[in-house]
Amino acid sequence: MDDYEFQGYPPELLQAFSMSEDHPVRQGLLYILNESMKGEALATAAPDANDGQRHYQAGRLSMMQDMYFGFENLFKDANKPKETE
Repeated sequence: MDDYEFQGYPPELLQAFSMSEDHPVRQGLLYILNESMKGEALATAAPDANDGQRHYQAGRLSMMQDMYFGFENLFKDANKPKETE
């Protein structure tokens, strides 16, 4: 699921997101996205939802997962050792 990776980040973006795993901003961003995914998953499984509502909520859940894994990959790429020329 997290195999989709964006590419070609500007150097300024990589520098801005090169923070350790325990950095409060990184933890806060991923926490918010994770909590959003939980909420979308609960809405998708709501017992009173009809097929259309479930389909809509599943799309929202997928979007939140894409954002979560996109940011995880951005942090990973930002923390890769710099290549020397």
